[in-house]
Amino acid sequence: MNPIVRQMANQKINSLDERELLRLSKEYEIPLTAKQAKEIIQIIHKHPIDVGNEKQVKRLRDELKTLDPKLYRKADKLLTPYKSMIAWPKD
Repeated sequence: MNPIVRQMANQKINSLDERELLRLSKEYEIPLTAKQAKEIIQIIHKHPIDVGNEKQVKRLRDELKTLDPKLYRKADKLLTPYKSMIAWPKD
């Protein structure tokens, strides 16, 4: 991945907030409560990730799955626009 694109993707993912996540949920028609958005954002911000680092991305996925498998599936769908930039492992 181009280093500039990678830096931009890192900045976008690591700066996501609840409002943006709720906007994406409406755009992609994925039901998400404010509480669920907050939980997802807390996990994303807990350990800022480098989208090209598979270990960091896997840790993020695992934390979301551990918290709530249904919430993980929602987060997985919400991150779809960014997956081309993320080393997001397949299930």
